[in-house]
Amino acid sequence: MRLLTVLLCIGLLSLAIIACGSETVDSTNTPAPPATSAAVVEPTATPAATAVPTQVPPPAPEPTDTPEPAPTDAPEPTASPEPTAAPEPTAAPEPTSTPEPTATQEPTATPTAAPTVEPTMEPEPEPELPIAKDLAPLGDNLLWVAHFDNRTKGWSIYDHSGTFSPDKLPLPPGETVPMAEDIEPLTELVVKSIYWIMLNEAQTVQLESQSANFLAGPNLLVWR
Repeated sequence: MRLLTVLLCIGLLSLAIIACGSETVDSTNTPAPPATSAAVVEPTATPAATAVPTQVPPPAPEPTDTPEPAPTDAPEPTASPEPTAAPEPTAAPEPTSTPEPTATQEPTATPTAAPTVEPTMEPEPEPELPIAKDLAPLGDNLLWVAHFDNRTKGWSIYDHSGTFSPDKLPLPPGETVPMAEDIEPLTELVVKSIYWIMLNEAQTVQLESQSANFLAGPNLLVWR
């Protein structure tokens, strides 16, 4: 850029000098004398002063642009961490009410399968004894009936109320009380046989074969 400016200035200066020289030559030229037969040597025109160009120094070599060292990307300074705001104190949690203990549910008993009860065969009712039919009019007033067999010398008993014992037998004085296992059951009344009828209370009753007035306690009865 500087070299072009210098060359431009020099060119302009040269043009100015040439222009000035041309005007000077024109003012000094005189008209030529009339021509003669003799050969006239035409005056040579004074050469115009030419501007001697000044020796232009050779252009200085343009300074080569020293390559600027490529700036290495300096590590950007890391932004200092902003101070974190101190955590606001959290409100203390309100004390929760202690749940009331729930009543412990008692474990329900696991129902066990009821054992299958096989139906038991009801015993057939024993046939009513003949003596029970004969003395039925006495009802619950009858306690027991005793009979002594003269042939076997043994006793037999019909215990209607279940209160009989061998010591209650009407024995003659000095006779030994028989053992319970020696006493036979009494199942029927035999005609013309003698029986001791033990009653709880006095009672007048009509039996199958006869009417009788019984007292409380042992009563002799001849069955007819």
